[in-house]
Amino acid sequence: MINLKDMGVWVLLWAVAMATPSMAATKKTDSQLKDVERAIDRGKKQQGDLQKKSIGLANDLQQLKAQTVSTARAIQQHETDVLDLEDTLQLLRQTEKEKLQLLGEKREQFSSVLMALQRMARHPPEAMIVAPISPSDTVRGAILLRAAVPAIEENATTLRHDISELVDVRNQAMAKRQLLASVRTDLDVERQRLDRLLATKKKLKRKTDSKAKKVEKRMRNLVKKAKSLRDLMSRLEVDRKKRQKEKTVKVKKPSTKKITRVRGKHPYPAVGRLVGRYGQALDTGLTRKGISIETGTGAQVVVPRDGTVVFAGVFKGYGQLLIIEHDGGYHSLLAGLARIDSTIGQQVLSGEPAGIMGQPGNGLPVLYVELRRKGQPINPLPWLAARKNKVNG
Repeated sequence: MINLKDMGVWVLLWAVAMATPSMAATKKTDSQLKDVERAIDRGKKQQGDLQKKSIGLANDLQQLKAQTVSTARAIQQHETDVLDLEDTLQLLRQTEKEKLQLLGEKREQFSSVLMALQRMARHPPEAMIVAPISPSDTVRGAILLRAAVPAIEENATTLRHDISELVDVRNQAMAKRQLLASVRTDLDVERQRLDRLLATKKKLKRKTDSKAKKVEKRMRNLVKKAKSLRDLMSRLEVDRKKRQKEKTVKVKKPSTKKITRVRGKHPYPAVGRLVGRYGQALDTGLTRKGISIETGTGAQVVVPRDGTVVFAGVFKGYGQLLIIEHDGGYHSLLAGLARIDSTIGQQVLSGEPAGIMGQPGNGLPVLYVELRRKGQPINPLPWLAARKNKVNG
């Protein structure tokens, strides 16, 4: 007969056994925990690798930007040299033309006098006989011719000097043309180098800029609603203020200097001749809101000041338009480009390539530049650094 006390003990042991996991179950749980830990470690390592890669890409992008700034500066220096050489050649051509005209006039003046002197020197009696004037007039004429000889010799010396100067002018022109060809070759090399740098930068930009599409979509919506450039600038100003309010964390700017501290130090966006000044009256009765720079074909355009690209593309009547937002509520506007090398949302540096000018059907391309503060246009010239080239003309 089974003892109830013993039965109770067996039931208790059975209950404990059922409540305690088996050895196999415990090993399985431990294995799963280790798998989770290993997965976490792998995730942390991948995250660290991605962060290192992101930092590396950002550093590469910054280095590329610095290289593009340096290359763009070299291109603009070559463009300045080309412009100066073309002006010098134009001046030499004009000098050559004037000297040729002067030589022609002198040649006509002296030819008849020299012929008469040569004839009298070789056959004086015959010259006296055949002369259709009286003997006294002939003698008087001979005396006058003899008196004129020193002046004629002096003029002949001057003529030889003018001919020598003309030869020098032509030699200078030839040397300048050769130098111009060399500079243009160097310019082409630098432009090709910049194209390669920009292509590499574009690839890196796709990898590092995850917010570009979102920013571009917002800007495109603003452009669709804008009815004019003034309306677009107003909307951009409203958008800027809205973004300022939304910011809770202070973001480091690409430049530590405020725009007001570098007044008069901004690089000119392009090499060329100033053909339109701020405030000039237009045929429409309005006044010019910016400046116009006549550039060479395919001229390099650079960013005048550190900032963020808020618009890049075609806009009503302005062609390819680039708008850059700076600190303090300032905006730079560059219009008339054939190609823009910046994208919306991109952080750009002063002197960084912004794009290139085209080749219009007639005449030279013209870059239109505006500077605005809180949507209102102001004269950009006082903000730009003085240059020795013709852009100040």
